Amino acid sequence: MAKFILRRLLLMLLTMFMVSVAVFAITTAAPGNVARNVLGIQITPEQEASFLAQNGLDKPAYERYLYWLFGTDWRAASKIGLPLQQITTEDGYQEWWAAAPDGTLLRWKLEGETLIAQQRAPDGTITEVEDNGRWQIKDPAQEVTRLEAYRAQLLQNTQLTDADRQAILQPLDQILEVLRQASGSQADLQAALAGPEAQLAALKGENAAQQKQALQKAADEISTKDTLVLALAVYKVLSSPEAGSLNASDLQFRAGQINRAVVKLREIDPQLSAQLKQAYDSLKAGDAQGARAALEPAVPRLSLLTGNLGALADALQQGDYQQTAAVLQDLADPAKNPLDKEQLAVLVDSVNVAGSALGSADPDLKAAFKQAASSLKKGDAENARAAFTQAADAMKKIGLAVAISSAASGASVGRSFWGVDLQNHAVHWETGSGKDVWVFIQGTGWKAFSGGPSEYIPIQRGLLRGDPGISLRTGRPVSDLIFLRLRNSLVLAGAAFILVMPLALVLGVIAGLKEGRPTDRVLSIGGMMFSVTPEFATGIFLILIFAFWLKWVPGATVFGEKAPWTRPDMLVLPVLTLTLVELGYIMRITRASMVDVMNAPYIRTAFLKGLPYRQVVTRHAVRNALMAPITVIMLHVNWLLGGIVVVEVIFGYPGLGSYLLDSALFKDYNAIEAGAMILVLVAVTTQLLADITYTFINPRIRYS
Repeated sequence: MAKFILRRLLLMLLTMFMVSVAVFAITTAAPGNVARNVLGIQITPEQEASFLAQNGLDKPAYERYLYWLFGTDWRAASKIGLPLQQITTEDGYQEWWAAAPDGTLLRWKLEGETLIAQQRAPDGTITEVEDNGRWQIKDPAQEVTRLEAYRAQLLQNTQLTDADRQAILQPLDQILEVLRQASGSQADLQAALAGPEAQLAALKGENAAQQKQALQKAADEISTKDTLVLALAVYKVLSSPEAGSLNASDLQFRAGQINRAVVKLREIDPQLSAQLKQAYDSLKAGDAQGARAALEPAVPRLSLLTGNLGALADALQQGDYQQTAAVLQDLADPAKNPLDKEQLAVLVDSVNVAGSALGSADPDLKAAFKQAASSLKKGDAENARAAFTQAADAMKKIGLAVAISSAASGASVGRSFWGVDLQNHAVHWETGSGKDVWVFIQGTGWKAFSGGPSEYIPIQRGLLRGDPGISLRTGRPVSDLIFLRLRNSLVLAGAAFILVMPLALVLGVIAGLKEGRPTDRVLSIGGMMFSVTPEFATGIFLILIFAFWLKWVPGATVFGEKAPWTRPDMLVLPVLTLTLVELGYIMRITRASMVDVMNAPYIRTAFLKGLPYRQVVTRHAVRNALMAPITVIMLHVNWLLGGIVVVEVIFGYPGLGSYLLDSALFKDYNAIEAGAMILVLVAVTTQLLADITYTFINPRIRYS
């Protein structure tokens, strides 16, 4: 028996490995965009690329699988140069820290180009200190190549004045000279660069980085919150090369955006509303080209009504602040924006959206937009034009400060550092890259930071050490939720199992003993009715009777993360649904097995020898008749855990099946893999128990 159990355990490991490879391959090859599933359809390419990098999805498939299996903490520790330690906070969150030689735990974050270290003392207190001493200058030869190319770009930068350009070029040329002659240590190189880099630092505005971030955020808000600007964005998407890759759900989503513009313009501009309605109808029908053709003649009128704020958002997104100021100046020009009745009816809302979005960048800009919106609402075109002129002047001032600061930052020598960030990644930070990086902040969402990570390694221990990774859908460790969902499914499946299996076996034995009699007919027909009725139909039928009509028990399971047994009344209908579905199937298998055994020669021999009927049935027939039902029962244990997704969805039950369904819809491969491993473990274990049970039922069966 011991050898048999050992073989089964080895077979289980082999099965788990093969299933994990198959599930990973299928999940990877399945169509769909996991970033868009998680973040939404309106994410930018930059956000998508950052999401993929932060979750390790930009790595080759084989590398991701090996990291999922063996973990990444060992690789991250080798990059950082310090051992890593995982702790659990008082709130129950798991955090990764780098362990310094003195026992202090360290994590880092980047604010602009300043490296901030979080230091955790043994008593749990956390302090933050500037830690710029950890930066390492990149390879001087590579930096010379990069900065020479940047110098050529700087000469073509139309956002700068000649004086500002020369103020940056002078220290940049000194930096290039130092790098070309570099031959000493990092300390010597940093000392030689200190002078020209101090000149560049003096050119960086104190609030320029925050203002640039605010302007970028404003571009997104204007593009997504203004109804008519959204309609213009739809035309832009349909006219792009990517239009051919839009699927049906994408087109339906764009149709909804167009429909809001149709409703808004119905009374203001019926002709324009009718044109947009044609585009809406084409999108609903899945005709992207027809929608683009219907929108094309409407675009000039839409742009006029919104004061060309769509172009303003595009200019902000591209960092072209001169163009942004030009759009605002055009709003003040009577020849370009007449501010007629139709435009006034629309422009107030658009200006409010833009003012709200741009207000965080500068108080003067906020005040100018507020005055413009107030004047437009009163029909005072003259004061509105004056306010737009003030807004254009404020934008020129902000744009110049941001352009100077960005140009000075780009002229600095690039530095890099490997460390642990606040979101459990090993991160390779860089300065001098000029990139904006989108980072997911727990409880806040996605936020843009200047400079920053060029490479991520999501830190995890790997499945072999009990860590299946982070859920892409929730941002939390899979182990935090999957075992909770497993517990819930075990409670539901266990309750149904305890109820249905003895009942089904007893009724099956009775039906088999009464073959062909009315009792057999009633039980067989009833069992067939229950087994062929779909779970969703049975569940809805029970909800209608016991929850809606009789109001005896709740029709849904709402207990959050609490244990299911705290509300046993909520378990009644899900358990009853599973019981009815399983009852007929197990009962009919037992009946068929019992009939077959009762017709066997050794049973007839027992009767001929004069043994009592009860003794023949209990000691000889039932034990052998249970062989087939036990096999089926053990197979259905696995189904009760992972296959009851329909029942869980109907009753809103937070079990393993519904969790895996949601994970599959999001291509959350970490959660899917963990669930698959649990189901394989349950399947092999139940079959092992079935084989062991056979030896007690039938002494002739022995394993070696």
